[in-house]
Amino acid sequence: MSSTPHLALPLLAAAQAQKHVTHNEALASLDALVQLAVKERNRSAAPAAPAEGDRFLVGAGATGAFAGQEGCIALFDLGAWRFFAPRPGWRAYVEAEDLLVLFDGAEWKPFGAVPDALDNLKRLGLGTTADDLNRLSARLNAALFAALSAEEGGTGDLRFVLNKGTESAVLSQLYQSGFSGRAETGLIGSDDFGIRVSADGSQWRDALLVDRHTGVASFPSGLANVAKPNLLINGGFLVNQRRFAGGALGAGIFGFDRWKGGPGGCTLSLAADGTITLSGALEQVIDVGQAASEIGAASFAGATLTLSVEDPSAPLPVLIGSKAATIPAGSGRRSAGVTLDGSETGHIAVRLQPSTPCSFKRVKLEVGAHATPWTSTPVEIEELRCRRYYQRLAASGGTPAILGALGQRVATNSIDFPCTLPVPMRADPVLTTSGFGWWSGAPTGNQVGFYNNTGSAWVSLSGSLTAATLAAPGPSGIVLRLQASITFSGASGGVGHLYLGNQAFIALQAEL
Repeated sequence: MSSTPHLALPLLAAAQAQKHVTHNEALASLDALVQLAVKERNRSAAPAAPAEGDRFLVGAGATGAFAGQEGCIALFDLGAWRFFAPRPGWRAYVEAEDLLVLFDGAEWKPFGAVPDALDNLKRLGLGTTADDLNRLSARLNAALFAALSAEEGGTGDLRFVLNKGTESAVLSQLYQSGFSGRAETGLIGSDDFGIRVSADGSQWRDALLVDRHTGVASFPSGLANVAKPNLLINGGFLVNQRRFAGGALGAGIFGFDRWKGGPGGCTLSLAADGTITLSGALEQVIDVGQAASEIGAASFAGATLTLSVEDPSAPLPVLIGSKAATIPAGSGRRSAGVTLDGSETGHIAVRLQPSTPCSFKRVKLEVGAHATPWTSTPVEIEELRCRRYYQRLAASGGTPAILGALGQRVATNSIDFPCTLPVPMRADPVLTTSGFGWWSGAPTGNQVGFYNNTGSAWVSLSGSLTAATLAAPGPSGIVLRLQASITFSGASGGVGHLYLGNQAFIALQAEL
């Protein structure tokens, strides 16, 4: 054996001459290899002016004095280059990089630093322990991701790519507080982008949905200070065609437009500031036809609806379709929401039913799980909406008033008045009157009278009076017929006007 097995140091042979040469060679090798530190690694050519004792790790494609010495340690000693072949496990400090490297038998690799690549790891935990669900886990206070610039070999861009397996799967970023979900963004159970939030980590509300086909955004829970339409008509109780003065309202009897007494009736009053005080049951029926314009469906079946009022003085029990709820007392807009059954395909009754007097203002029913702000509809528009269900035939405001349609005596016992309606009604209407009586002159109170312009005289009545419409009244017009059981005075064919006392009215209704 002429050299040591690890560092290949030369050994002295028995009776060897000039032992100092071999010994010095061994010392020089030890000086080169023990506490190994090199100037640079991956050096493919020798430096032009090396200093005595300089060491380098020879890289691939070596040329010149380093040719054929890839991976070796190059030592500049006594004006010449010497090379040492490394063994597996040798370590070296690279001065230019402040880096420790390790020879693995084939190449020099960083030692005690992040390797160039980590592939097919089962788990990775930073400051914490990863598990089978959270295979990548980190516990830290900040994280930075910076784009790799073009100068560094990158593009200057930075893009995170997240991918899921199927459309119905979830691909999201979940934001938690105390490890309980509060917000989530991403493709949540579909390929449409969404944002949803939660107060407790269990009940979630969709805040934003962006359709992947059109890019159109929707806000299922509404937008702050952006009001949704009110499904109720006359929610502010400002339209009062029936001139209801407040007080008791029997079951099924209408007071303020579109509002009628519920089962058992109710008592209600309206203050100047719009405050309603109610005890008993008051209800309005929502036309199923509104579903098409509001939610694009044939009915409200399965829809989530929210009923709200302002400043309820006490808890207010309500009924929306078949679903009962209670609006809590308090200042500002208070609400209760329900989700209708899939079987509720017809008109929807909304009932307010406090057992003891409760005051509130501005009733609103809307699609969705949350109440949005109240917006006032101009009274004239609200009245037109009400007139689809109930309207009095137009008359002047004088005393007595004059019906806004010219009448003609078509027979000895019949006077007809063709009336065009300013607002088409929801359906063919039914005639209703104040139950007036006839007066053969200028009427007062709950009386009517007909002035024959042709004969310049008030028409008198023999027998009893009935008021009706001709067959097949239409939603846009009717023919009102006043009929005497015996006769009217004057000649047939006479044309004139109907006068109404201040308590008399003729109305049409197509209420639900």
